[in-house]
Amino acid sequence: MRVHILSWFLLTMPAVTLAAPEADYRALGEAHPLVGKWRWTRAANSCTEVYEYRVDGTLLVTSGDEKTENNFAIVRNPDSNGFYEAQFKIVKDYGGKDCADSETDDTGAEFTTYVIFDPTGAMYLSCQKPNLDACFGPLRRIDE
Repeated sequence: MRVHILSWFLLTMPAVTLAAPEADYRALGEAHPLVGKWRWTRAANSCTEVYEYRVDGTLLVTSGDEKTENNFAIVRNPDSNGFYEAQFKIVKDYGGKDCADSETDDTGAEFTTYVIFDPTGAMYLSCQKPNLDACFGPLRRIDE
């Protein structure tokens, strides 16, 4: 996983004490703060990723030249520290070099991340655990 933490973003976040997230995953038949398009640009190579989270639990990702189709599930409510646990499966990796300079075919890969939004809901971090130790972002909402 690509790891980036922007200091200014982290300074706005409250201190973190771990608590287990609610394990109530759901189909996104109703709006969730994650639904929509989000953009992140890797500073090291100015490569841009776009994430399109859909209400039906599908996710399209473009990372540099790579495109993937994914499925995802996310908890209904965040934990007491604001983290949403999200599970992902890459259904199809169409190839190409991604923003991490990898050309690996990740079709079938499954992983879990923890998403935390800034207070406005216009940005989020994606973290390996429900804390701010290993995250990338912020991803910014694309208004269309």
